[in-house]
Amino acid sequence: MSEEWQYASIVSKIGKWAWIIGLINGIFNIIAGIVGIGGYLYWSSIIPLYTYFSFYDIWSIVGGIILIAVSLIIIRPKFSNKCAEMDWDALYEWYLPLGSFKLPWMLIWGILFELFGWYGWGGLAILLPAVFLLFMGPKNLTGLPKKVSQKKSQNQNLNLNQKQNLRKNLNLNQNPRHK
Repeated sequence: MSEEWQYASIVSKIGKWAWIIGLINGIFNIIAGIVGIGGYLYWSSIIPLYTYFSFYDIWSIVGGIILIAVSLIIIRPKFSNKCAEMDWDALYEWYLPLGSFKLPWMLIWGILFELFGWYGWGGLAILLPAVFLLFMGPKNLTGLPKKVSQKKSQNQNLNLNQKQNLRKNLNLNQNPRHK
């Protein structure tokens, strides 16, 4: 998209680093899971009746693997590279069609990063640019440029006003008391 918008540089900077932030978040998850399991194994070898085991440690390892895979396979080519190139049209066209509703993949992956991430900071690198694009970007959620959609809404309001005036005129002409 050739036109520049107010938050383009911020969205571009955060978005192009999103895959690296997701990668680091995944590595932290794996390290935290391994340390947790290692601590359990250490204490269970010292204290024979130590039976504490946290499934959060396994969740951390699985979540870390998922974050690393998604960061490399999906976020880098489909999101970060597009943000770095400021290709906003490609990001607007990257959605999951649910009937007449279009759910942006940026939001889906950002929420998944929040769920699988370590304290949720990995998902913010995707969700912040996504929210900026969807609600303050160069286009509306409908995909129309903001200037075109504003003119369209003004024309719809004019048409509505014209219809109301026409109805009033017809009612005045048909009602004999007003003559």
